[in-house]
Amino acid sequence: MLEALDLDPVQQQVYEALVDGAVTVEELRATAGLSAARVRAALVSLEKLNLVGRFAADRRQGGEERYLPVAPEIAFESLLLAREEEIHRTRRHIQHLAARFRASAAGRDPLDLVEIVTGRAAVIRQVDQLQRSARTEIRGIDRPPYANSDPDRLDPKTGMMPVQAQMMRRGIGYRVIYDTDGLATSHRFEGDIGAAAELGEDARVMADTPTKMLIADDRIALIPLRAAPHELASSVVVHPSGLLEVLCEFFEVLWGRALPISEYLAGRRPGAPDGPSPQEARLLALLTTGMTDQVMARQLGVSYRTFQRRLHGLMERLGATTRFQLGMRAASLGWVPQQQSARGADAVKKAPVRAVRKGTP
Repeated sequence: MLEALDLDPVQQQVYEALVDGAVTVEELRATAGLSAARVRAALVSLEKLNLVGRFAADRRQGGEERYLPVAPEIAFESLLLAREEEIHRTRRHIQHLAARFRASAAGRDPLDLVEIVTGRAAVIRQVDQLQRSARTEIRGIDRPPYANSDPDRLDPKTGMMPVQAQMMRRGIGYRVIYDTDGLATSHRFEGDIGAAAELGEDARVMADTPTKMLIADDRIALIPLRAAPHELASSVVVHPSGLLEVLCEFFEVLWGRALPISEYLAGRRPGAPDGPSPQEARLLALLTTGMTDQVMARQLGVSYRTFQRRLHGLMERLGATTRFQLGMRAASLGWVPQQQSARGADAVKKAPVRAVRKGTP
């Protein structure tokens, strides 16, 4: 954890051993499992950083030289302040460079406002770099194909891209429109999408989105080079320009038409206190996507028959005999977000014809 303050692993190990009570070179060597030479070298460097104090040995009693750590809250305060000042200076310089960049953008060749990224590895790097460049918000349209689909690119526990999780923990907001094709083939409500919702992602669902897209603030965007490629092998990076402004507005138009799902997935119950259980909330969210019953069952990680039984139970609880009634009653109870209640009910109505009615097994 102290690498951020430029302490190498041996320095950190020796300092922590001092904090735990070791005071002599011999004690430090035994505690840290290091050679005496490495311990002494680490102590010299820690002294120079004012993290350790040295006390001469009492020769009359045959004692050893003793080392004591400076209290951590005191020792590292100056290092933290110095690092923060360095970061502030770097940020000011970047802002200055950005101002120079914007000033020169008007006179640049229009071809400089876009760049082509070719090759799957290069596209993946650009996706990560774009997310890390965000200051406040990432907006995205998520649909197949995926460049980041390899298992080694995803968190083994949640299925999320690690970069997104890191950025969200730093306070960067994410608004994402998920295409139903991606939900049917690649994403899981109980996996990556649910984990992202728990971290605060604002997610919505839409069928037949026109393209993939990723936008960092209002400064840079990434879209596929081809509208419907079989694999994501090339992309276009769009810098500040009229084209970027259009892409930002285009996203907002689609966002207004998409159906919200985050409140369901994160376990937040919209409406009255007597709202749906987390299981029922996820079922309602799935019903609004218009996916087939088989796909919805896979999303919930249950069999088709179990899905039908849960749907029947929800309809019975709300006194509904058709999916349309289910959508309308869920909306009237506030179980569907207010601004989307009409569309949510309509989406439930348009679910596959295999509608469950009372008495259906």
